[in-house]
Amino acid sequence: MRAVFVRFGGILFLAALAVWLYAVLDAVSADRTQVRALSKGLWVAVVLLTFIVGAVAWLVYGRPRASVTRRPTLGSSGRTAWPARPGRSTDGPTNGLFGRGSSRPAPDDDPEFLAGLDRRAAQEHEKLLGSWEEDLRRREEQMRRDGNDDGPDDPAAPA
Repeated sequence: MRAVFVRFGGILFLAALAVWLYAVLDAVSADRTQVRALSKGLWVAVVLLTFIVGAVAWLVYGRPRASVTRRPTLGSSGRTAWPARPGRSTDGPTNGLFGRGSSRPAPDDDPEFLAGLDRRAAQEHEKLLGSWEEDLRRREEQMRRDGNDDGPDDPAAPA
């Protein structure tokens, strides 16, 4: 009976360790501007020092809310890591390339452009296959002319 309790306790310890490790990694990787209640550094210290109590406190009180979605920024400048999609930004250039003035979709969103890419890729694929087939025919014909079509030169090799 005691062995069952020891095994069950070991499983509980592993589960608590997994929750704690998740909380530590989540606290360390959280955006400091989104952390609630305490500062990010304090939360990391609380989770590290108080084990499961700190982990549960982080998950309940400190973790950023999931409903907040932000684009990644470059350092402290606040600029986004990539430009906004055409027609979806209220700031930036209005020259029709990336900003508000763009009325044409980006090439990777344009179905005609993508269909054209598919057609060109299929044509190039067919050309490549055709050249391989022609090369194979030419080599087979050369082997027939040279009389080497009957198999390997080594008589000990299995047929």
